[in-house]
Amino acid sequence: MLNTFHLRTFLAVVDMGSYSAAAQSLHLSQPAVSQQIRTLEEQLGDVRLFRRVGQRMVPTHAGEVLATNAREVLVLATRAEEAVMGLRGQVVGRVTLGCTANSGEVIMPALLSGFRSQFPAVMLSLEVAPFEILLDDLGEREVLLVLSEEQQRRRGWESHLLGSEPLMLLAPAGHSLLALEQVPPGVLREQLMILPRPGNPLRRTIEEGLRRRSVALPDLQVTLETDSTVATMAAIRDGLGLAFVPRSCLPPRSDSLGIVDMAGQPMQQLWHLLRLRERNMPRAAQELYDFLLGPAAQAILGRLGLSVATDGAAVKRDT
Repeated sequence: MLNTFHLRTFLAVVDMGSYSAAAQSLHLSQPAVSQQIRTLEEQLGDVRLFRRVGQRMVPTHAGEVLATNAREVLVLATRAEEAVMGLRGQVVGRVTLGCTANSGEVIMPALLSGFRSQFPAVMLSLEVAPFEILLDDLGEREVLLVLSEEQQRRRGWESHLLGSEPLMLLAPAGHSLLALEQVPPGVLREQLMILPRPGNPLRRTIEEGLRRRSVALPDLQVTLETDSTVATMAAIRDGLGLAFVPRSCLPPRSDSLGIVDMAGQPMQQLWHLLRLRERNMPRAAQELYDFLLGPAAQAILGRLGLSVATDGAAVKRDT
């Protein structure tokens, strides 16, 4: 009988590509990982499960077959454990969800903290990655929920609007625009600008918002493209340019940054919760999904400065 602990170790090597990386992710020693792989190979009739290709350990054909079945076994084992624990009224399990490196890194931890206060036995795993990777991982069920800046209209997917927040134009302290009131959008043509990279949903929001204000992307003097909010803030302080940043990312107080008073209504960043439409979602994931759409999560979002969508009501996009 194969040991599920050994199977988890085996899959870690498959996913990480090396014994050392797998050992680090599992908080084991490399010799312990090697021993577990050898034990598996012996139990399966001395079959080789890996071969070395360059610097990576790649599964053999037997290893690929085992990997497919091992993932199914572990899913079933997890569900069995959750079902038995559920008989005692306790919600347990592991839920992997994702967000981008924009204000999702601020919003999601606050939401997860609220969830954990209600369900302390649930283990949470947060993947922070580019938007397209998150969508691929959701499609492959490697993550179960995604906090998304864009609605996704795909067959078999569900998308619920959580709320919206304004984008604030930040400038370094002492910048001439900070002393002005109601700065017209056309002034941005004369300024150095920092933008998210092409393909980033925030980039698309900014481009569309500027287009509605008769400012085209080619009109801008872009000095830096980055998806990192931390890098964006540092670049503003160092004088590389101005940048639009979601309000939830603003530091509580800063003597090195200021908010430019732009004329008109601010551009809005929408936030959606995505998942695949499934009948048999693990209970822990379902509880998290229900929490994120419920009143406790709405209260957290409100404290972060978001306009909250309630009862399916739409939050207006930038006009």
